[in-house]
Amino acid sequence: MSLAADLLQVADFLVGKPAVRLLGPVARRIGRLPAGGPPRRILVIRPGGIGDAVLFIPMLRELRRAWPGCRIDLLLERRNAGVLAGTGLSDRILRYDAGPGALLAVLRGRYDLVIDTEQYHCLSSIVAMMTRAPRRIGFATGSRRRLYTETVPYDRQRYEVLSFLDLAEKATGRAPRWDPDEPFYPVPAAARRVAGQALGEVRRAGRPLVAIHPGASIPVRRWPPERYAAVARGLADRGAAIVVLGGPQDVRAAAVVAAALEGRPHVVLAGKTSLAEAAAVVAEVAVYISADTGLLHLAYAVGTPTVHLFGPGVLAKWGPPGSRYRSVRWDVPCSPCTTYGYTPPCAQGLVCMLGIQPEQVIAEAGRSLAERAGASGAEVR
Repeated sequence: MSLAADLLQVADFLVGKPAVRLLGPVARRIGRLPAGGPPRRILVIRPGGIGDAVLFIPMLRELRRAWPGCRIDLLLERRNAGVLAGTGLSDRILRYDAGPGALLAVLRGRYDLVIDTEQYHCLSSIVAMMTRAPRRIGFATGSRRRLYTETVPYDRQRYEVLSFLDLAEKATGRAPRWDPDEPFYPVPAAARRVAGQALGEVRRAGRPLVAIHPGASIPVRRWPPERYAAVARGLADRGAAIVVLGGPQDVRAAAVVAAALEGRPHVVLAGKTSLAEAAAVVAEVAVYISADTGLLHLAYAVGTPTVHLFGPGVLAKWGPPGSRYRSVRWDVPCSPCTTYGYTPPCAQGLVCMLGIQPEQVIAEAGRSLAERAGASGAEVR
């Protein structure tokens, strides 16, 4: 995570919870019965990482479906703002961690409805209350519930898209529409052009493309790059061309994967694409492989079959449903260990991740490739 994100979490721990307890009685006096008719201005708050920002997109689409003429502003962090930029899903994006200017813009917004999508931390609920919006909706987790006018339950075993859609249903009063097999991320056209150029040479090999991301933002979710390299080499030897993705922090791991592919068709894009461009790349491949990280959720959102290496996280919460998703995991008594959105340092030697073997991942990816080839009439060895 970024330094700004770390500082926000520290501030939430030191200031957020005490402030919520103090502001609870005040919050009950803020707000009024909403005027008749649809809201004209909506603020949606989404702190946190890339995965959350991807998975609340169906909720945004439901708000647009219910109120096509309303203005929607998003309050995001720098680390997830790139997911929504250029998608047309909002009218304005403000940065949660950009300093007092963004906060002042929010407080002057005169919103009719504020939806706080944060699950546990308190600072976002304080921001929601400070807008003085007549309707303020959030999850009923902890003391933060006191600052909303309406709440919905939050189930730690419910897929996150569905949890966010619960907020949309509370706001609109309409049952949401969502098909777990339907892509829901609108890849910007400019990003598609960049992806087409980046994949031009490797496409000419005439092989199905497999994207591999050998990183994860949380250390205990990482799989050794040497094992990703073995997967990449095994799939390349079975007729695939490999696309290696990742952020700047993944360049070294990507180099390990690339070294194992000498003489085999591949391209290394780690550290060379924006989030939207990476999504556009993944939208063009036959299969995507990674641990539990933000780009996995983007891959699922653009409609690409995914193979997910799942360790300390809660599968029911973060494992995408539908027919396009496959998970590989090593069952151990201490997994999952993620609780209330926090994954602790591992005292068991990362056994849940290291128990996963390259052969398992190759087999699952091979099944996805075979299914895709069968649907298209192509042949895969």
